[in-house]
Amino acid sequence: MNPPCAFCKKTVYPTEKFNCLDKIWHKGCFKCTECSLKLTMSTYKGFNKMPYCNAHYPKLKATQVAQTAEQTRLKKISNQQSQVLYHKDFNQAKGAKISVVDDPALKTQRAASQNQSLAAYHGLAQKKADQEMRRPAQEDEPEQEYDPVKELESGGYNAAGQAPRQIGSIHDMKVEDDNQGYAPQQQQQPPPPSGGGYRPPPPEPVQQQQSRGPVYRAMYDYAAADVDEVSFVEGDVIINSEAIDEGWMTGTVERTGDTGMMPSNYVEPI
Repeated sequence: MNPPCAFCKKTVYPTEKFNCLDKIWHKGCFKCTECSLKLTMSTYKGFNKMPYCNAHYPKLKATQVAQTAEQTRLKKISNQQSQVLYHKDFNQAKGAKISVVDDPALKTQRAASQNQSLAAYHGLAQKKADQEMRRPAQEDEPEQEYDPVKELESGGYNAAGQAPRQIGSIHDMKVEDDNQGYAPQQQQQPPPPSGGGYRPPPPEPVQQQQSRGPVYRAMYDYAAADVDEVSFVEGDVIINSEAIDEGWMTGTVERTGDTGMMPSNYVEPI
């Protein structure tokens, strides 16, 4: 059975059938609802399943709705979750000085940084503090004039109550650096005995051995790539070595006497 037309309510035959807006129309009945302008599929605009031309298409008007308590709460939550407000506060605080109060976590991190520092690793601060503790206190004492009469009356003791120093006593030991030990002072040799006979040669002066520090041996050849580096060949002995960074160290090549930086993975301790 043929359906009726949506505009004129007459029967629509297949030859003049036109489907649009979920309705069936005659091709001549598909017109604008306001001005009866004949429309096509490319010129019509639908509103409430009725055809309109572009000039008479109904325009919707926004209605004002009063904000309720629920809408206010939802708006506040949306502002709190908004990334725009977050970035606005971040940009305003950028570059501003922030005062941070020391807490246990920051103190722990600072202590770990100090332990990892090069000065703490070599113990320079502790060594300096120990040297300051071993230093004798200097007191201003009045100078006393030497009186031989008082010295004889006191039984050979000086004004400070100390016996006079003798050759070969422990007072002749000269205190040197902690790493070098003690070096005795040279004593005066007694006069040779009169007459002939064998005279023993005089003892050689004790030469203080210089500290060579940590000693390494080169495992490979290395050519210096910068002015502060040093070159060496396989088998060279490196003295006075000191680690300065991960993978680098300083030292002196004993064969050439050159001092500079070198890679620590090219040498091995001996």
